[in-house]
Amino acid sequence: MAHVSADARREQLIEAAVKVIAREGADGATTRKIADEAKAPLASLHYCFQNKENLLLAVFTQLSEEMPVDADLPEGENATLGRVIEQCLTRAMRWSVENPVRIRAMIEVTLWAERHDPELSVSFYDAFLKSSEAALRQVDVTLSDEELHSVVRVAMSMVDGLSLQMLTNGDKERTLRDTATACAMLKAFLGESERKTA
Repeated sequence: MAHVSADARREQLIEAAVKVIAREGADGATTRKIADEAKAPLASLHYCFQNKENLLLAVFTQLSEEMPVDADLPEGENATLGRVIEQCLTRAMRWSVENPVRIRAMIEVTLWAERHDPELSVSFYDAFLKSSEAALRQVDVTLSDEELHSVVRVAMSMVDGLSLQMLTNGDKERTLRDTATACAMLKAFLGESERKTA
């Protein structure tokens, strides 16, 4: 049997965990099932991650790094907050549509964390909030910090809800149409906010 480096084994186990979690839920994804899916000895899972909790955290970290939450910033007059949010939301939802197994695993791990370690689930969302806000702060934002936080949280809830609907009904085209509607709603709100503060 060929030797597998610890880094390569970690990647194999994370990928196996994504599949098992998506199929059986985070609670049903035992370390033995994950090791079997990876065709790896159970001892190697415990060597790489020590326990299931650390593996689930690694799964969430991997998936959150894959999900695009930033945008290629438009230039000139197109560099409005609404257009940047539209790009971010659209990219995130295209990723969700193209990666249903991965988004299901991400949702499962988030719900598992909320049940077992609520502070951990809060930290998951905080990481998304910070990276999303950093991208949005690159354009001229007329919103206060609290208003921007609220808009980002609403956009994140749209990603969560649209992703869950897509997983439930399997209609990827409708999900992308609904994403366009969500973007139009956010842009309309931001247009009203800009007029009120002008």
